[in-house]
Amino acid sequence: MAISFAGGTDTIGYQSGWSYSTGCFAFKMKTTQTTVNAVCASIWSSASRTGFGFILNNTANKLLVQGKDGTSTPRVSLLSTSNINDGNWHDVAFNWNVNNGGANALFIDGAQEASGNSSAAWSIVALNEPLTLGDNNDTFWPSYVGDLAEVAVWANRQLDGAEIAALAKGASPSMIAPGAGSGLTFHAPLVRSPNNRLDTPITGPTGTTVSVHPRIIGGAV
Repeated sequence: MAISFAGGTDTIGYQSGWSYSTGCFAFKMKTTQTTVNAVCASIWSSASRTGFGFILNNTANKLLVQGKDGTSTPRVSLLSTSNINDGNWHDVAFNWNVNNGGANALFIDGAQEASGNSSAAWSIVALNEPLTLGDNNDTFWPSYVGDLAEVAVWANRQLDGAEIAALAKGASPSMIAPGAGSGLTFHAPLVRSPNNRLDTPITGPTGTTVSVHPRIIGGAV
């Protein structure tokens, strides 16, 4: 099973420290979103939008990820080329590097679709801001309607192409680069419950139900 978000106040938050200079954020999603520019996942400050977030444009049917430092100009902005608003499961992975000139890349279904260097240094939000699923940690962006599963964060380590391809083929994040010091730091399979394997404190969930989950190799069932 996966977690299904119906919009409105449906959300799950995970409270922890996310201020890593490099890493990878990955998840599975399925949606036919009808609300423009909804945020499906983010690690963003509620005040300044410092950090990064994934924005679904239901007009272009593409997924946009932006990294910001509190200014109006994104320091990195990557847009998928694939249509991910089609009611099918898609794998998303974002390699980030907050350093000036750092390499960032967006992968959809195991293939790199966009890349770019940070135009200036930016940062992930402070330790007291949550990783939020189904909405953003402010009132500006609309809420996500759809399913999310296998949300994972690798700290201080970007995944390579082979590892991201393995995720897209159904490998559990728990099988990819384990080790919280420089590897898998957060993993919420979202199978029947919002619990995460590494005991990050949860805020919520508010709303949410369960739905069909894609087959995962080496993970929870």
